[in-house]
Amino acid sequence: MYQAMVFLLIVILFLFGYLSLFNGKEIELFLSRTTSIHTTASAVVIASFILGMLLMALVSLVREASRIYRDWQIKNQTNKESLSVSLVEKGNFELMKGDAEKAKSYFIDAIAKNPFNIKAHIKLSESYLMLKDNPGALKILLKIKYQDPENIPLLLLLYRVYALTKELNSMIDVGKKLVSIEEENIHFLSLLRDAYIAAEKAEEAYRTHKIIMKLAKGTQDYKEQRLRLGELKYKYAVAILQSGDADLALKKLGDVKKLNPEFVPAYITSGETLLKNKGDMEKAIEEWEAGYAMTHNAVFLIRMEDIYLEHDNPFELIRFYRRLLSDGPDDLLTRIMFAKLLLRLEMVDDASEQLSYLDNKWIRIPSTEILNAELLAKRGDYSSAYKKLKSTQAGGIQLKFPYVCPHCGHEAFVWTAECQACKSAGSLTLKTSKELESFKPVPSKLRNLPV
Repeated sequence: MYQAMVFLLIVILFLFGYLSLFNGKEIELFLSRTTSIHTTASAVVIASFILGMLLMALVSLVREASRIYRDWQIKNQTNKESLSVSLVEKGNFELMKGDAEKAKSYFIDAIAKNPFNIKAHIKLSESYLMLKDNPGALKILLKIKYQDPENIPLLLLLYRVYALTKELNSMIDVGKKLVSIEEENIHFLSLLRDAYIAAEKAEEAYRTHKIIMKLAKGTQDYKEQRLRLGELKYKYAVAILQSGDADLALKKLGDVKKLNPEFVPAYITSGETLLKNKGDMEKAIEEWEAGYAMTHNAVFLIRMEDIYLEHDNPFELIRFYRRLLSDGPDDLLTRIMFAKLLLRLEMVDDASEQLSYLDNKWIRIPSTEILNAELLAKRGDYSSAYKKLKSTQAGGIQLKFPYVCPHCGHEAFVWTAECQACKSAGSLTLKTSKELESFKPVPSKLRNLPV
């Protein structure tokens, strides 16, 4: 290209030189008001052409220099980006090995090579988390959040950091952002729901889970999601009850029982609402009787026992127990709870009858042994009571049996709607029930053998 331009320049100069032979007349060319020179017209034309060509050459040279510089910059940036990616890979390997400090140094170097490497920032934040530096991790993520506001890995890690730092409103904001990116992503909806639960926003959590349940319809998770909806609607009903609307709360609790007929807290709270807010003891007792029939959870028996004794009417409860045992004489849990009530009422002979039935069935669990020790103590045989109590490895005679969570093993003497340790909803059951489930009766042919 440059050779052609030089050749063209020579041809044009030759042409102008040839023409100047026939145009030799001088002209006066003023350079300023007072300065002028005498030259030929052809010389002016040739000079103008040469200056134009020089200017074009200069522009071309500048363009070429700019192109070379840009290519160098791109190549240099590409090398830096490649090196930054390589450093992230090395850091990630150290992170997987558990060396967060060394990994952090690689990620910092990667960011120095390429400040726009979002993955390096995310990994650096993860290394801070491994080092238990939650504020440091959050600072890194907030720094790059606006570079790519819809970066899902970044948002997921940001949600995790907010969960660790208990910044509940920020958790909700991130959850909303994730859902706005993928509206039908069950995982993102679950994160938003969990953020609402953590922030104790019962209605929002319930409504978010309704969307999850619709999306899960026809999948293997649908049944589980339906049960979870019942738990969340229960919390929503409790929130309504706390706001003072007992009628609406009872309606919502009824819906919970339709979603999950075996959800104990719905029956307990319905009964308590009828009793405390409506003053209707009869309907409260009916609610708890229905709950016991549906779930066989002894918490209902204990609730009824407390209410009847509080109103000095134990005989109605005794009739209830006798009716249950008439319908199901081998209902061991009911019989144990009945014996406990009779001991509480000082009806020693009646309690002895119930415990003898259990003894004849060769039921040997801590709860029955404690009741037998109490029976001996009430009859004045403290020595035998002590020996029997000692055999149970219990710290003392406890007519108030503990509740236990089957998921985590947490024990408590006060029933709550969810386990205080693992937060499982409606999981607490009387420990006696678990003892009966795990008890293996001694075969009848071995019962009378000497120990």
